[in-house]
Amino acid sequence: MQGLPPEALDLLVRLMVRVCEDPFDRVISLPTGKDPHERMAELGEAGFVTFIVDEDAGLVRVYDLVWIG
Repeated sequence: MQGLPPEALDLLVRLMVRVCEDPFDRVISLPTGKDPHERMAELGEAGFVTFIVDEDAGLVRVYDLVWIG
């Protein structure tokens, strides 16, 4: 995560801990389309992260991070 400000990394880690606890919690993340496993979570007003929930493997795979700031 080269170039990501320390506060962004901290926010990302805290968010992903919550996502991993319950990736389908509508307060934390929303589906990005028809597949409920493809989701997006906001990083406050600073950006967002998109990810895929792989229930079989027990993984959350982040594939996009947008940070404004």
